Amino acid sequence: MKMGLIKKISAMMVAISLVTLSTLGSACAASTNSNLTILMYHDLTNDPSRTNSMTITADRFRLDMEFLQEFGFTPLLPADLVAITQSKQSLPEKPIMITFDDGYHSNYAYAFPVLQSTGMKATIAVVAHNIRSAATLQQPSNMLTWEEIQEMVSSGIVEIGSHTYNLHNPQYSGMSAPNGINGVMRLPGESQSAYRTRVGGDLQTSIQLITQNSGQQKVLYFSYPFGAYDRWMQTLLNEKGILVSTLTEPGRAKPSVSLHQMPRYRITMQQSVSSLLRQTSAAYPALANTSVNGHAVVLPAYRIGGNNYVRVRDVAMLLKDTPSSFDVQWNKSLNQVELRSFSPYTPNGTENKPMSSEIRTVKSLTEPTVADGVQHMIAAYNVDGYTYYKLRSLGDLCGFQVDWDDASQTVLITA
Repeated sequence: MKMGLIKKISAMMVAISLVTLSTLGSACAASTNSNLTILMYHDLTNDPSRTNSMTITADRFRLDMEFLQEFGFTPLLPADLVAITQSKQSLPEKPIMITFDDGYHSNYAYAFPVLQSTGMKATIAVVAHNIRSAATLQQPSNMLTWEEIQEMVSSGIVEIGSHTYNLHNPQYSGMSAPNGINGVMRLPGESQSAYRTRVGGDLQTSIQLITQNSGQQKVLYFSYPFGAYDRWMQTLLNEKGILVSTLTEPGRAKPSVSLHQMPRYRITMQQSVSSLLRQTSAAYPALANTSVNGHAVVLPAYRIGGNNYVRVRDVAMLLKDTPSSFDVQWNKSLNQVELRSFSPYTPNGTENKPMSSEIRTVKSLTEPTVADGVQHMIAAYNVDGYTYYKLRSLGDLCGFQVDWDDASQTVLITA
């Protein structure tokens, strides 16, 4: 009788332990997925000589967005973050928030087309005082117009936030104040009532201008000028229905904790997204069943993140005698692979070398691949000194067609 009871109790304890472990496992999985990376941009240029801590080239921005697209990051707007905290949608596996401050014309001219082509989304916090209607401009402006903002908002991939109406230190031409009192920080001796009138009035004006001129019904986002926080500002944001705000210090945001005062990473020419978010993955030895113009071939590969990656020189050797042959060079000084499509391939003796049978921990490339003189940030890994790509990525770069036959589990190459 006692033994039977002991067995029942033991079984119950095991069941409870399993449930507890399962719950803890789910909690741990959720916790590892609770961070959000927020990127901070300002201005873009086509002139590399004009880059600085606030300005990067349009090409660098394109490479950043290509990296996010290639590695499966999901872009979120402030409205998405609010919906997530309200349990109307869930935080994706690789969340990213792309933000711009100030409202430069380059956000429309250079960034917007890249967002469209890569499937990314961005939030632009504007200094509303600086935004004009195109019809009222006497000369070209380096700031956005309301018409450009309306077009971006209507696309569904851009959300407009406030960077104040005119509290971005206009008295210092937008630069940091010599006395250290920047943006919405309270003035010496300023009462809370006076602060509410001055800063609250500015915020209200910015919200009114955005909702009246952008086609956007609400303003959910505020970016603190200079990242200068003041706790009196939080009350005003709450009253105005602004549910998301960011600062400028680096770090991962935690939406499950708060959507306010979130940190951001400033992206510069020295700090690329590919290095900031470099991917670390397990690489499993595999074989990629391939058909080239109807001829079956098996390529050694690594299975990384659910995809087969093959050595670029193995593929070049495979297509060497086809109309789609391509050349491969390694630029040691720039640390990048350079491809030239529809060109004869010159073997260097490293092709089809036996692969290690061990599982590897690998990191994604931080430098772009150059194809016919143009840089591209595609998914690629370095394994034991060799560069591995997805076949479809190589096909897109070098001009051969890649399809998938599900029945035979074979990659079909037409070259």
